[in-house]
Amino acid sequence: MNGAKVDPNIKSRRLLVRIALIVVWALFIAVIFIFGKGHTLILDNKDAEDGSVKAFESLSVSVDGQDPIDLQAGDRDMAKVRAQSHKVEVTVKDGQKVVKAIHVPLNEEVVLLSIPKLMAGAPDAVIKFVPKEAPVPAEDNQSISNTPTDAAAPAQPGAPAAPGAPAKPAATTP
Repeated sequence: MNGAKVDPNIKSRRLLVRIALIVVWALFIAVIFIFGKGHTLILDNKDAEDGSVKAFESLSVSVDGQDPIDLQAGDRDMAKVRAQSHKVEVTVKDGQKVVKAIHVPLNEEVVLLSIPKLMAGAPDAVIKFVPKEAPVPAEDNQSISNTPTDAAAPAQPGAPAAPGAPAKPAATTP
């Protein structure tokens, strides 16, 4: 500035406005993070492992008004959702229609929603999905060798070229 002094009240007001803007931006980012975070719901219509609930023969599930997903006993399917709270509408084969609210934990990307447990009112209807480890195939007893194969060995004079090797120019007689 050209030597003029700035009023201390203006400095304090500028500081307060800057702090308020930072707080507003932080709140905006937090709201976007919470309500914009996507999750995958794996809809499960299987018997509980402990036998407490049985799967339904046939049902239709709609999450947050999305297109209904038809499931038979033992089936699984998935639905993509955003935010933490969701409305799940289940229509059972006999016409019974139930609407339940669920809450997905913020730190979970993929959760398993057990439809039979949800219909029974069990508190553990929504759990973290942990995929089973795929079995590792048994290794062959053949050892892997680092020696070059016949295809990589240099060709003997007069022998045919290895597959994929550049062709040798034909000798011409003058």
